[in-house]
Amino acid sequence: MDYSTFDHQVTLADFPPDVRVTAHPEGHGWTLRAVHADGHTGLDLLLTDGAADMYGEGPAFSAALARLRQAAVSGLPAVQPDGTLERLVFVRD
Repeated sequence: MDYSTFDHQVTLADFPPDVRVTAHPEGHGWTLRAVHADGHTGLDLLLTDGAADMYGEGPAFSAALARLRQAAVSGLPAVQPDGTLERLVFVRD
């Protein structure tokens, strides 16, 4: 997925204004990251290529963003002491 389309999907997902969402290619997939502006809370979600292939790229990214938004609205987990974020994985069934 190109970054322009990703940014559009993030806008459509309607994240809280104090949450920044980014995408980073990683191995066999993409890491989608939602981080609160204060930097103290955040969540990573690995969207595997297998999931994107199975569901279609657009629907898979949309579902992953919906899950991240749900976490952002209910409260992102704290950043770990070593600076890492809790991680979810969206895989092919």
